[in-house]
Amino acid sequence: MADIDFGQLSEALNDKSDRDLRNVDTTAKADAVIDYQEPTSANNYTWYRKYKSGWVEQGGCVTSPSDSAYIVSLPMAMANTNYTVMITRDTGTSEYGTNNINARWQTVYNKTTTTFTTWGTYGGRPNFMWQLTGQAAN
Repeated sequence: MADIDFGQLSEALNDKSDRDLRNVDTTAKADAVIDYQEPTSANNYTWYRKYKSGWVEQGGCVTSPSDSAYIVSLPMAMANTNYTVMITRDTGTSEYGTNNINARWQTVYNKTTTTFTTWGTYGGRPNFMWQLTGQAAN
């Protein structure tokens, strides 16, 4: 077996990896995040992740809404109203302690591609987090 130096080994491996990568199937249904937003006070604590396929996950945190219908504005427009919304509420003091975060049934209505409406408070407890998934608008 002949001795080769590091430079020759590196060149041989680079050529091998280049040949192998040329054979990768690029038609596979792989998806990747192409845009995102982290929650900050500047964006009202909303976030999103948009994928190459157009799928989007987005959400936010709402504090002290009124005790009435509350309109949530989406940080990213949706392609249609066929998206799923989940809401998690701060249920306050209970037998389990204070400031319990608990999934509760919450009505979502008047969905549009840029907003949805829900009830502002639940039993006087005003804080909730929301998350939705679906197809983003172009």
